[in-house]
Amino acid sequence: VRSVRSYTLRHISRRVTAEELSRELGMSRSHFCRRFKEETGVAVTDFITELRIDEAKRLLTVSRKSLGEISDCLGFSSQSHFQNVFKAHTGETPTEYRKANIK
Repeated sequence: VRSVRSYTLRHISRRVTAEELSRELGMSRSHFCRRFKEETGVAVTDFITELRIDEAKRLLTVSRKSLGEISDCLGFSSQSHFQNVFKAHTGETPTEYRKANIK
């Protein structure tokens, strides 16, 4: 889990896949995904998404980057995709989150 977290955070600016992680760890994709889920209780893709959303939350509160810049910085395919994923995971839009959590 630490290796997956570390690798994903080092490559947060682009889409990291389960296939890529399994190669990095020297396992087949299916074995890696099964083992990760057994050990964490969560699918590796959901884990990666949560890391990206956590970083988005941080950027929304400590930077003045636009939503488009944050979306690009975190490897989302588009700003609208970023906004949809963010809302699905947090229950609020990135703009709502920023307004409520500005420091």
